[in-house]
Amino acid sequence: MNDITNINSNRASLSSNQSSSVKGRNEAKQSNQSSDSSVAGDRVTLTNTASRLKDIEEQLSNSSSIDSARVSEMQAAISSGDYNVDADRIADKMLAFEDFMSK
Repeated sequence: MNDITNINSNRASLSSNQSSSVKGRNEAKQSNQSSDSSVAGDRVTLTNTASRLKDIEEQLSNSSSIDSARVSEMQAAISSGDYNVDADRIADKMLAFEDFMSK
């Protein structure tokens, strides 16, 4: 939930300050001081969803995208000669990908 208070009143007071510059510097200084005090009251509140997304982003940035256990398993299978390549399955996946990209 975003909560922004007095944002439009600040703009209105700034534009009125600009149009009343003929009245004198003292009045303009007083108007600016009152608009400065209302700026201090503005605030923004993030929703729970935004906070959760920030936490997830931090978790993802701290985690590795490489599955070390899977890499070790594949290296062992290749070294022992147990790794079999299914050429038909690879060809089917390549054709499916090509078909997907052409749409």
